[in-house]
Amino acid sequence: MSCASAPKRRRIEIPPKDGERQVMEVEYEEVKNIVSEIEESYKHTLSVNTKQEDDIRTLQNEITELNKRLENQEHKKKYSDELEQQLKTKNDLLRNSEEKCLKLDKEITALRDVKRKDTKATSGKGKQQFEQTIDTLKDELEGLQGVNESNAANKLRNEKQLVIDHYSQQVQSRDNEIQSFKSELERKENTLQTVVKQRDEERTLKEDERKQKDEALTSAIAGDRLRNNNPGITDLSDPNRPMKIAEKFTEMYDNDWTDSMEALEELDLGEEECVKILLHFLTDSYEECGRLVAELDSHILKAVIISTCEEDTNESGDNKPQDQNIPAELLKPMKDLRKKLTENNVEKLQKKLPDYLMKTRDLTEEHITACSKFVTDCIKYAWMMQIQDPPVYIEWDFPSDTKIDTNILRSYTKAGDHVDFIVWPVLYLHKDGPVLNKGVVQPKSANK
Repeated sequence: MSCASAPKRRRIEIPPKDGERQVMEVEYEEVKNIVSEIEESYKHTLSVNTKQEDDIRTLQNEITELNKRLENQEHKKKYSDELEQQLKTKNDLLRNSEEKCLKLDKEITALRDVKRKDTKATSGKGKQQFEQTIDTLKDELEGLQGVNESNAANKLRNEKQLVIDHYSQQVQSRDNEIQSFKSELERKENTLQTVVKQRDEERTLKEDERKQKDEALTSAIAGDRLRNNNPGITDLSDPNRPMKIAEKFTEMYDNDWTDSMEALEELDLGEEECVKILLHFLTDSYEECGRLVAELDSHILKAVIISTCEEDTNESGDNKPQDQNIPAELLKPMKDLRKKLTENNVEKLQKKLPDYLMKTRDLTEEHITACSKFVTDCIKYAWMMQIQDPPVYIEWDFPSDTKIDTNILRSYTKAGDHVDFIVWPVLYLHKDGPVLNKGVVQPKSANK
């Protein structure tokens, strides 16, 4: 039916009940906590990455500065090479001066030879003049040698030594500084490599963690889709799973039901009447809990689904939203959350439902008091059965004279093939599912 042709209906606002508000508040708090954790993790990751980038930039600046200082050392080496060239030039000058001195010595020797040869030929004044010339040349030679030795040679040697000393000091200082720079550069490069490696490891670790979280989330979503409304997959960690409920259901029949039968018989009630009262306590609790679960689901779905019209109806004709459009990974956590709140909800139901049970069957406070433990357990296990996914199912509609199916029913105190009245319902894993516990019926006697 389209929105335009839908008949006008009066919309009634129903205030949310305490149990419903608590479920929605718990769900909201859980979502809020998850969002807060994600924001904190994101801020921390940004802070760590920023600090690592600053450290890397600082190390790169220091390496650039060291390279500049190495270039300055290269200039100093060039200057030292120039000084060495000057020293070589002065050595050449000194060598030339020494060669001149040797040449003068040879000339003097040659003159002396001439003197010896001409001694006999010369006489008088010529001899005296020649000797004076020889003496003059000797004086000049000695003076030249003295000047060369005292001035040029000594000066050059001193300058040479000074240059050598200065050059040696410069070379030693340069070598020490270069070695220091190399050590510092090596240390900085090692630090940079360590920081980069640590950053890469942290990025890899964070990437692995992100992948693990994505895989876990994907696995959880796939698990939720698989487990949603699938009774074939059971959470073995759930203490209230269907098999455990079946065990408690049997214990309740063996113990609480027997005690309640005795208590009701003390009120002068017949056996069949007592059985029917106890059966009504169980079945009425089961049906009312089913209605409350459906109502709770309806409110949750209405909170997350926008209706196309003012009011939508499903195929059954009621106003309950259909959940087939909601992904299973969203529905399953809602259902699991409802299970986590079992204790709180059961406590409220155990206070609320006794009045309902009295009104529907026209019973008194005396009946409830006599069976208080049984009534309390009926409400508890009825709620646990209805919140399973899918709900655990009980069947008690076996009219009188129905043929007894021994696959699902067993006799109470008599033997026979046809039902007289039902004592205890059949328990199924789900509707049309496998039997968890057989029901109990009282057969009709052969003479009946």
